[in-house]
Amino acid sequence: MKISNLVEQIFAQAVALEQGGRFHNTIYASKRTIYIMNYDHTVLLRFQLRGSEPPFNTPVSFKANDYDSNIFEQVDGKIIFSSYNDGYEKRKICGTTDLTAEEVEKLFNDYKSTDLPRQVIQLSKTVLELLDENLSHIEFTGKKGETLTMIQRNIYSGGIIEIKKRDTGFFTEDLTQSFGPVAMKTNDFRALFNFQNTLKFSFPSGENQDFIIIDSMDKSKRDISGIIACCLYDEIIEIKEARHGRKKQEIRRG
Repeated sequence: MKISNLVEQIFAQAVALEQGGRFHNTIYASKRTIYIMNYDHTVLLRFQLRGSEPPFNTPVSFKANDYDSNIFEQVDGKIIFSSYNDGYEKRKICGTTDLTAEEVEKLFNDYKSTDLPRQVIQLSKTVLELLDENLSHIEFTGKKGETLTMIQRNIYSGGIIEIKKRDTGFFTEDLTQSFGPVAMKTNDFRALFNFQNTLKFSFPSGENQDFIIIDSMDKSKRDISGIIACCLYDEIIEIKEARHGRKKQEIRRG
């Protein structure tokens, strides 16, 4: 099959993120849905294609860094990328992945359908200018009636970067419920804004504080949603563990 320009842009962005050292991605596509999961299973993104886009009638999956051409097919458990140049044909043959597109779709839907208390906050790409990309994590916390606070900690020097809302600025919502602290890897947070300049973050405010949900503001431009596993500074929580078999921590450390 030959993919559309929109799909090619999504695939190319996934490759660029991997080459930039932010995500090492696996791509899954089925019907009108594309999923991107990073290498340590802390980020799972879903893109919904427009009705005018041709669907993936046969589910496919491959590593982002294997992507080589907008013409490809899946044959006998292999992905074959084909390209043509001046009378020559190049075929790149790659293996598929450990999970299927159907399994990833079920995993995503299990999270999105979870009905738990959440605080929704709009964040803009401009906040990235205030962060130190050399610090590994960002801590998010909020108190009812106040605004979001973002904290980065230097665990070696003890230094702290704290970002709060001013009277006008990045964060405009007065919180309706308290939450946190919950943390996300800095690289994961930065990478999300490669796909969209403004996103809605749904922070967990109930007992289950293991994952954050993100959604695009304008789904007519690019319909993107995501599941982001929260992190402890000394432990990575995989998405698959957050709701399936992971022992709850009594004390969270951001």
